[in-house]
Amino acid sequence: MNFPRLPEGFDLDPLRPRVLRHNAEAREVWDSYKADRPIRVPVHFAAARTLYHELHGLDWRGYYEDPDEMIRLQLETEKYKRELPLGDHPLAEAPDAWEVRVDFHPIATAASLGCPVMFRPDAVPAHQSLNRGLQECLEMEWPDWLESALMPRHAVFIDQFDQRCVTEGLRFMGKPVNRVKPTIPSTGGGIFSTALDLRGEEIMADMYEFPEEVHVLLERIAEWRIGLERTWTLRDGMAYPLDHPGKGEIEITDHGIDMLSVDTYETFIGSLISRLAAKYRQAPSTFLHHCGKGTHLLPAIMKRCKFDRLHALTWPLNDIGRIRRELGQHVWITAVIADTIYQGGPEATRAAVKEFLTPEVMGSGRICIWVAGEAAGIPVASYKAVYEAVKEFGRYR
Repeated sequence: MNFPRLPEGFDLDPLRPRVLRHNAEAREVWDSYKADRPIRVPVHFAAARTLYHELHGLDWRGYYEDPDEMIRLQLETEKYKRELPLGDHPLAEAPDAWEVRVDFHPIATAASLGCPVMFRPDAVPAHQSLNRGLQECLEMEWPDWLESALMPRHAVFIDQFDQRCVTEGLRFMGKPVNRVKPTIPSTGGGIFSTALDLRGEEIMADMYEFPEEVHVLLERIAEWRIGLERTWTLRDGMAYPLDHPGKGEIEITDHGIDMLSVDTYETFIGSLISRLAAKYRQAPSTFLHHCGKGTHLLPAIMKRCKFDRLHALTWPLNDIGRIRRELGQHVWITAVIADTIYQGGPEATRAAVKEFLTPEVMGSGRICIWVAGEAAGIPVASYKAVYEAVKEFGRYR
């Protein structure tokens, strides 16, 4: 079957003066940010996918069921993004090579455990917890890393991506299309979030009533997740970093940990991270994605893991100025302004950006704004307002 017809070029003249000005400024902003001599807070615009789906009346089910559709939508979404002057990305410029990835985020791991998947009209797919008993979780047969639930489809998609990209030499607007490797099923959180997928919120009561059993369960979850990543990395013909001391890192990102006290986190999750680091002779990761409200945990995680990159920290859910004081200016923070603010329209968005970008938050640099845009229904005018407000209020010089 032939691959669906793709656009042949941008719907934007790359030589238009405003496009040239935008691209020159965007490059200067990112170059100065990476050099640690920022001229302005950068804006990473990632909402094009949601906007494109809304524009064309698409839902996520087709994206998850057809590998050609997944490739097509990733390519056309990236093209569409490069036509929207809503962030510090190049306009009307194709990369040297386009990248596509098998993308079942955020449900792949949960689905392989048997969690029911929900397709929603207003956001990315989600899943429900299995709410199994603790003893049932301890006695369960762990799903096969290649054959359970969504995993066979993951393999089919990889093979179809390679058929298109490698065997058939797929090109988009004159440039090659490459599959990102290794293609690991989205783990959608971490050790604790997987425990929530299996046991539900009762796992937190178990930590007080049956602590030894919870330690056992969390360690089994950790090893299963490591096995999942190892299996799919090796399937792509690549070495798995954790199997080579000093070449990998122990993941510290997790979801749901904001519901834990510092003591409980350290007792069950922090100590497990340290045991895994010792077993595999790897350091904990220095990258922490945290889109929740667990900032009370950050000093303890910093002490144990010494992370220097904090990703998806959401404002005003979290006081980012206070976090910068507590953790230090050396931490690179990727901040997210809550979608609920964008849903209030452009005026509210502009006012919020101005309120957010205080001298304390901006510091001497090492902060950027990630416009995730995972919720539907946000006006394009709000996205425009974010970018324009950052250009107005987020300058260092």
